[in-house]
Amino acid sequence: MSLALNQSWCYWGVAVAHALLLAYVLVTGGRGLLRWHLALVAAAGTLANGFLALRAGQAGTPYVDPASFLAEMAFIGSWFLLLNRLLRGPYRQSMPEVVRRALLLLWLVLGLLGAAACWYWYAQGEEAWTSGVFSGAALTAALACLALAAQLGRDAPVEGRRALGMLVAAAALAAGAQVLSMGLALLASYTPPAVLVVRSAAMLGAAALLARAVSLQPQWSLAIFVSPQARAYLPRFMAMVGTLAILLAVVPFYRSLEPATAHPLGLLLIGVTGTPVLALLFSQRLSARVRVFLSKHFLPFRYDYREEWLRLIDTLASPDQPLPLPERAIKAVAQIVGSPAGLLWMRREAGGQFACAAGWNTRMWSDECVSADDPVVTFMFERQWILDTAELARSPTLYGGLRRPAWLEQFPDALLLVPLISNQALIGFMLLLQSSSAFRLTFEEIDLLRTSGRQVAAHLAQYEADQRLAEARQFEALNRLTAFLMHDLKNLIAQQSLVVKNAARHKGNPAFVEDAIATIDNSVARMSKLLQQLQSGEAGGRRSRVRIASTLEDAVERCRGRSPEPRIAEADERLHVEIDRDRFAMVATHLIRNAQEATGSGGTVELRAVRTGGQAVITIRDDGCGMDAEFIRTRLFRPFDSTKGSKGMGIGAYQARSLVVDSGGTLGVESEPGRGTCITIRLPLVEPPAAQG
Repeated sequence: MSLALNQSWCYWGVAVAHALLLAYVLVTGGRGLLRWHLALVAAAGTLANGFLALRAGQAGTPYVDPASFLAEMAFIGSWFLLLNRLLRGPYRQSMPEVVRRALLLLWLVLGLLGAAACWYWYAQGEEAWTSGVFSGAALTAALACLALAAQLGRDAPVEGRRALGMLVAAAALAAGAQVLSMGLALLASYTPPAVLVVRSAAMLGAAALLARAVSLQPQWSLAIFVSPQARAYLPRFMAMVGTLAILLAVVPFYRSLEPATAHPLGLLLIGVTGTPVLALLFSQRLSARVRVFLSKHFLPFRYDYREEWLRLIDTLASPDQPLPLPERAIKAVAQIVGSPAGLLWMRREAGGQFACAAGWNTRMWSDECVSADDPVVTFMFERQWILDTAELARSPTLYGGLRRPAWLEQFPDALLLVPLISNQALIGFMLLLQSSSAFRLTFEEIDLLRTSGRQVAAHLAQYEADQRLAEARQFEALNRLTAFLMHDLKNLIAQQSLVVKNAARHKGNPAFVEDAIATIDNSVARMSKLLQQLQSGEAGGRRSRVRIASTLEDAVERCRGRSPEPRIAEADERLHVEIDRDRFAMVATHLIRNAQEATGSGGTVELRAVRTGGQAVITIRDDGCGMDAEFIRTRLFRPFDSTKGSKGMGIGAYQARSLVVDSGGTLGVESEPGRGTCITIRLPLVEPPAAQG
């Protein structure tokens, strides 16, 4: 009775631990479907161990009975559902379909076998025989969970390994404890009480590790669990099947022994078989060697190339990726060979040096530039080879006597150098660091890396082109703003020069002095406005309601010092538009001066402003030399294209049309060589009360 009481307390401890875990998961656990999977594990652990605690306090058979079997299967089944969901990934496609169907078939068989054993237990009363069936079914389920836990540890990406490692360790503890207890129950009819205490301690550790994993990363996302590397499930399930086969093979012998003898021998057998099995399940190096062996001798191809290609494109082009493209490119190529980290060298100019431009999952960096004529770079480009550093050390003759470069010495864990070739030019190369598993470059990796390298190179080349285009546009915007301000400044200087030129002749005339002060005041205001525009980085100004007639009069007044003098033939005083007055006056002045320059001294420059419907129509007409249609179509409004040589900047017409269009209007030009030009500006009218005169 005392022993049963001790077992009962162990089960109660596990039940309480899982109850606390359930409360913690519900408060701070993951989100969505994954949260309920975690909660299911905690709830199943609470109910199953609570039930077993009640059963342990009662006198009865030491065999595994139907009720205990159902409780154990419910608990291990909750772990199976969690691991299966994580391995299937966010789109339920990460797990190979054949594995998914095999696991469903396995649980279906176990369910049918358990149901048949329950019927036989109650109908025939064969406790010893059916107890072995219960133990074998529970053992098989636990081995499947142990294999899935090892697979999750293998497929988990590099990011967030600490929390994921704890989750894997929790699953391995829970499944391993079940394997131990059910294995002994299968071999020797029932599990010794001391082993049940060990099982309870392992379950407590599993609950604590799972709680810690949730606390480290409370908002689990399915996308972070499974890395899109080639998933080799076969070594894990081979280990599971091998262990099960060994235990089933020796069951008749162990059942013939006394329990006092069978239990120590059972522990020895489980230890002897379990140690290599656990090594195969959880050792990256041993698992990799087995995978390579199977690939060479039993499987035609190691990779699902369609899956690899879709993964590569998704990593490079998905908008949900948080990393910049250079780092994503390294990650996409590194995952092909299971490399945990890498660096990228690129050059910006043809023939220039290669500089370290990005690193993924590593703090190492290289400040040393690699020359374009470096023997390694030349070799990779000319032969388009993937350079395997281990093979280079073993067989340098395969690389034409090439030696490990000095700049690579700072990376002792260097694994591969992958050239990035786009449009028959080497734009860069990647350095992939050594993974923890054994790796040997085969023709499949070479083909996949070469193809992936070209795709990555195309993306990086486009990325670099986009970066340079963005920089060019920034400089273009700055140059454009500067040109506009210089053009305005040139007009202000011309205005001030005219005042200075006439000062010697009219300085005694009070009217001239008054007019000169007004002109200077206007120039100061306009220069202050230009300074504000320069500080704000904008070429435009604030709009207001403007009376067209007064603005045209100001523009004509500024141009009276030249011949032919412009005149306003007609200007409706009631026309108002919403526009930047200073810039509109400056544009009108520029258009009038262009007309004057194109017209001889005996010609005419005439302005009109009339209403047509809901628009103000402004025309500036001259009878000068005119322009042909080709010039108007291709050159007149092109910025920085001037017919005045060094005297002009070629942005006046462009600036005029930009201002009019931005104000909701249009600017048209009618001209013929030798018959003059007519510029027509159409602007939408506004109500006049707020217009300035």
